Amino acid sequence: MFTNMLIRQTKDTFIRRFGNVGYITNQLTKHDLNFNETGADFLDIISREPKELDLIIDELLPLYNDISQEELKADFLDFALDLEKQGFIVTGNSVEELNSKEPSFNYQMENPKTTLYDFTNPDKNEITTESSELFYEEFHKEPRIFGLQIEVSSRCNERCIHCYIPNQKKDDGTDMPIETILRVLDEAKDMGTLQVTLSGGELFMHKQIDVILRHARKNDFMISILSNLVLLSDKHIDLLKEINPSIVQVSLYSMIAEEHNAITLVKGSFEKTKRNIERLVAANIPVQISCPVMKLNRKSYKDVLVYANKLRIKAQTDFIMMAQADGNTNNLAQRINIKETAELLNDMLEFDRDYVGSTLNQEPRSRDIEKFKKMPVCGVGVDNICVTANGDYYPCAGWQGMVVGNANQQSLKDIWENSPELKQLRTITNGSFPQCIECDARDYCAMCLVRNYNENNGDMFKITKHFCDVALLNKKMVENYLKETK
Repeated sequence: MFTNMLIRQTKDTFIRRFGNVGYITNQLTKHDLNFNETGADFLDIISREPKELDLIIDELLPLYNDISQEELKADFLDFALDLEKQGFIVTGNSVEELNSKEPSFNYQMENPKTTLYDFTNPDKNEITTESSELFYEEFHKEPRIFGLQIEVSSRCNERCIHCYIPNQKKDDGTDMPIETILRVLDEAKDMGTLQVTLSGGELFMHKQIDVILRHARKNDFMISILSNLVLLSDKHIDLLKEINPSIVQVSLYSMIAEEHNAITLVKGSFEKTKRNIERLVAANIPVQISCPVMKLNRKSYKDVLVYANKLRIKAQTDFIMMAQADGNTNNLAQRINIKETAELLNDMLEFDRDYVGSTLNQEPRSRDIEKFKKMPVCGVGVDNICVTANGDYYPCAGWQGMVVGNANQQSLKDIWENSPELKQLRTITNGSFPQCIECDARDYCAMCLVRNYNENNGDMFKITKHFCDVALLNKKMVENYLKETK
């Protein structure tokens, strides 16, 4: 029955191997799994091109010569059929049958990945927690670049008043040479990187963005795109359909045109951004809205969430603003104060299901103090890195005051393995912040090394009191909310 069976992964499935650990994830369902060495070997055999089952077994036999061909075939078939059941692969007797079974994203799905998750039913979301534990264990034994962000251009057509990138850098901006970008993408592929985020500045200002996106797809990355969408054209939409991105993220600050434009400092930006969001939805390209909350839009941000929900788009809010990468704190004039934060949190607890769900269902940090001390503050230098248009590598996108290497002088592998700055960052744990160890609000804290660095003259260990105040406030309000809703 299965002699001529064809097997291939779906277009939304991605496979990587980290040592003896096999990892498979689906950008459509947001489901992922990890496997031991045998499972990793089985995953290695599966590809985007259809393979006959018997040929797969022939490839595996040299690795498992202590068992019979029939036994190996039965084991692999069980493995493959389970993956198919979970939407990772398709099987069939012809290429046509495989194609007919291939799922695709659309906004008419029961639970599209772009809409709000159903936090009342975790099983429905099919999101595993095992992988985060695995990555914590594996990546801290041997740091690997899981995610890479490439700022393809430092030029931008907006001047957002809260942005961490100084306007001078945008005014004097350049595009990263195409040769450099392609080489960086190839180096990342060779190192097993899974996720690539392409951003700017504004990435659609790069004249060869089509070449960049197609090369990223050729290298089989999960591709995320950050854009204001102002420049989005029909040609870009066709390109996005072709490369099948994981998500396109866009900032929309208000449904009041004057407010949005006052934040971007570009007249007409609201109409263009809104229109192009709707064009992406019409084209069944997954889009997500980011709505940073600041003084200017704190009274109106809810309308953005209503708008997003009508379109079945996931919308994220954030009210913890970061100082500029050059240490200038003028943009923090837009940061909401504690009183305003309390008003915002009250609104969010009543209105923002996404925030409520993520807050109430988050995994609590370790109650084992000694274990908590050893845990890293974040993934900088451990599983992610960023490179900007001039070739400078940073620990993350906002940390442009700390250069860890340059793409024009070193390979990505050399930087990742030998940068003194990255080696230092890998030694920083929660224990490096004694004031955080016994803090009752640590589960609600948004403390961040780069936020510390940018706001405190390059001192990553100095925590801004505002973050502590927000964490304590958040804890108090969430606990009160839980008492009142019981």
